[in-house]
Amino acid sequence: MKIVQYIIFAAALFIISACTSSKIDTFKIKSYGHYKKMIHMKKTKGVVNLQKVIPANNGYAIGAIQKGLGEITIVNSEIWLDYGKDGLGNSSNSIPADEKAVLLATSQVKAWKTTKLHNAFLKEQLFQTILIKAKQHGIDINVPFPFILEGNFNMLLLHVINGQNTEFKGHGGKVKLFKQAKEERKNQEATVIGFYSADNQGVYTHPGESWHLHAVIKDENIGAHVDGISTNKNVNLKLPLMEN
Repeated sequence: MKIVQYIIFAAALFIISACTSSKIDTFKIKSYGHYKKMIHMKKTKGVVNLQKVIPANNGYAIGAIQKGLGEITIVNSEIWLDYGKDGLGNSSNSIPADEKAVLLATSQVKAWKTTKLHNAFLKEQLFQTILIKAKQHGIDINVPFPFILEGNFNMLLLHVINGQNTEFKGHGGKVKLFKQAKEERKNQEATVIGFYSADNQGVYTHPGESWHLHAVIKDENIGAHVDGISTNKNVNLKLPLMEN
């Protein structure tokens, strides 16, 4: 009798483990490079070839191009490499064979569940709402996950890096490691792809932060890092569709 009970218990654990693994694998985030090390040690060389790690289908990614030459934004395997030398825009929509990332987070999501956010939100309110919706959707918010926001944004504060800043003296100084082209947009239609890092801060997010967002403005061919964000009403939030 005890042997039968043990077999049933072991089988139940296997099923639970398999379901948990399936859910995590649905949107598992892979990261390359390390933000803290990049800043503290001035490591700006590419760490991974983009063509080798961006999924051909259902791929999503955000990051920085080697040597801080621009921003990487991938939405459903569509590519925006915004090099920033001429400001925001004029992105390359294909990946050169030798292009590398100094920092990158990737995910592959086959399907998304869409929820309409009926209220306007400031940044911190928005982040808390995303966590609430994710938890309601069955996502473990202690595990990193990707998300998408689509619609009209009351404000987007954007930047694109464009090369290393020779006046950079180290972390904590006024001068940043990479030069930036900045713009603030009001009442802007955009797609925002974000990666939540949970407690894994300082790897593909800034130290002390759990969020890394990029915005795509298709009609201007922009793929930029998001520094500030607030939404208008009726923005769509997309979270990975959980598998049973």
